[in-house]
This record gives sequence, structure tokens and C-alpha cells, in this order.
Amino acid sequence: MSANINKGKSIVRWGLIVILVLDVVLLGVNYKLNGGPRIAPDEVRRLELLEKSYRADNARLNKFRAELPTDEKEWDEFFTTHFRPAGAGYSAVSEDLGQLSHSAGLRTDTISFHQHSPDARGLMEIEISTAVEGDYESLVNFLDKLEHSDHFYVLDGLSLASSNAGKIRLNIQLRTYFRT
Repeated sequence: MSANINKGKSIVRWGLIVILVLDVVLLGVNYKLNGGPRIAPDEVRRLELLEKSYRADNARLNKFRAELPTDEKEWDEFFTTHFRPAGAGYSAVSEDLGQLSHSAGLRTDTISFHQHSPDARGLMEIEISTAVEGDYESLVNFLDKLEHSDHFYVLDGLSLASSNAGKIRLNIQLRTYFRT
């Protein structure tokens, strides 16, 4: 009987040793898992929002890439339609401003130009200074025609002055662009 008791005690000892070894192994695994980086819930939410933002940016970029050929075609059309070639641009601007002022019933003074160097796209900025003279209604009519002109003008400045015979003199600073 003593042999059976010793055998039972031995089995219990080995069982306890196996359980203790497994506990130590599980403690190591638990330590390893808890020792890794822990991400707080608010940080997870922030990262999710950041990912959502990146996905939206990516979707906009893909839409932009898809529309780019159409936009380039429209730019080329605008470029050739609204910007005069540099060779004939000065006389065309002089003629255009002369026609606009004449149709508004104004007298035009000398037109002066100041040319800037072309940029990377081949656009050359041209500053234009001129003066027109007439009554108030004609000046407003001229500015309206200038605004609705088929050609591209940027109105940089206006100044009024008095003139002979009760007329109003309007000094105008414009910009336009020529393509090279």
C-alpha cells in the first residue's frame, strides 16, 4: 500500500510541477502581451479619422487625375482664345480699346505699354496705361464694355480728373497677357 501511496504522491508532484511550469509559461506570455504598446481608445479614434481624411484626399486626387485631360483641353482653348499672340498683340489691344471707347462715345488718349518677361507657361504680362474722356454715362458704358470684352483684361486702377468743356477724364491702368 505504501508503494501505491508513494506512486500517487509522485503523480501529484509531477502534476503540480507541470501546472507550475505551465503557470510560469502563461505568466511569460501574459507579460509579453501586456509589455507591448497599448493604444488608448482616443488615439485609435484619432487614427481612424486620419485614415478617413487620407482616403478622402486620395479620392479627390483620383477625381482630379480623371478630370485633368478635360481641364488641360479647356486651358488650351482659353489660352488660344483669350490671349493674343505677342507679335500682333499690341496693335490688337490698341484697336480693341479704341473700338470700345469709340462705341461708348469717348475720346481716347495715347496708349502706353510696359512688357514683362514671359513666365514658364509662355504668358507675357503687359501693363497698359491710357486715358479716356467723355461724360459720366459714356465712362460707365466703356467700363461695362471692357468688362464684357472677348479679350482678357485686368483692371488695376482708375482715377478721375476734370477736363475741358465739362468732360470727365478717366485714367486707366490695365493688364493683359500675350502668349509667346
